[in-house]
Amino acid sequence: MYDIFYILKDSNNDSNLDLLRRKFPLIKKSYSLEEANRKSLSRFFWVIWNDIEVLNSFDFIYEPDSGSQQYIHIFKNGDHYDGVCLIPKNAQISKREFEYRFFINRKEVDILASNPKPYDIIFISYDEPNADETYEKIKNRFSNVKRVHGVKGIHQAHIVAAELSSTPMFWVVDGDAIIKEDFNFSYRVDKCNLDTVHVLRSENPINGLVYGYGGVKLLPTFLTRKMDLSKPDMTTSSSDNFKILDAISNVTSFNTDPFNTWKSAFRECVKLSSKIIDRQDTDETDQRLTIWCTIGSEKPFGKYSILGANQGKEYGIANKGNVEMLSKINDWEWLTSEFNKL
Repeated sequence: MYDIFYILKDSNNDSNLDLLRRKFPLIKKSYSLEEANRKSLSRFFWVIWNDIEVLNSFDFIYEPDSGSQQYIHIFKNGDHYDGVCLIPKNAQISKREFEYRFFINRKEVDILASNPKPYDIIFISYDEPNADETYEKIKNRFSNVKRVHGVKGIHQAHIVAAELSSTPMFWVVDGDAIIKEDFNFSYRVDKCNLDTVHVLRSENPINGLVYGYGGVKLLPTFLTRKMDLSKPDMTTSSSDNFKILDAISNVTSFNTDPFNTWKSAFRECVKLSSKIIDRQDTDETDQRLTIWCTIGSEKPFGKYSILGANQGKEYGIANKGNVEMLSKINDWEWLTSEFNKL
């Protein structure tokens, strides 16, 4: 049997590797193709990526025929050929080829060896009254759920979430998000968009708006770990590439008490009125801002939402372009102090 290497992106351990070693105890971990090539003692070596799940039926017993010894043999991963690879020792592979798993000198082997590993789902909560209940609901529906709780600072909480993730992208579910029954986290990102922030739409229970506010996000793991802490809006702090998905992922049940309702409306309307979110459609943004500031007073805690929206609008306009002042919307202690002034 040829040497088998499990490619890790960072120093984090991976439970998937532990499972594979029960069947193939000689699997070695590596952090790069160069390291695997250097350590390999066989004329070919296997590569397993840490974002795939190798099938129990696949036994790593395969011999290239005499006419294809020079090719990189790549096996089927779900519906695509981007999974387990058998690579000739000292093959010339560019960094880009390796990163995107699209090898020029390749041979596709029509054997299903693996399936894509589901992206990690990270539930981020701070002080939302219903967070524990919401977390239990999502954990009961999906097996790959982890939680970050009580981390001060919204950017810092997402960095901790990225550190927990063992997949190249990870889902973020906010502590007040009630996942829709027909949403299943099955969306996959093609290799060319692994540096893109994806945002799904959410339903607002007070004013009926449906857009990215409070929606589930799919973030690039590596870029989120080194996000720009100076940007007030978290979704644009990880990457300059941004994509909105049409699916409605959840209801954002932020109207659980006076403070959380006011806080959520205030923060969002600071962003809308100050135009801090890149590539906004101005007319659409202004329309949303008007609805936040006027609609929903009859709903539970709706008056606090409208109050927070109008105060957020005023604060955003007054501090437009002032990053230091706008960043205060991510400081929960400052927000609590502002609310207590009421």
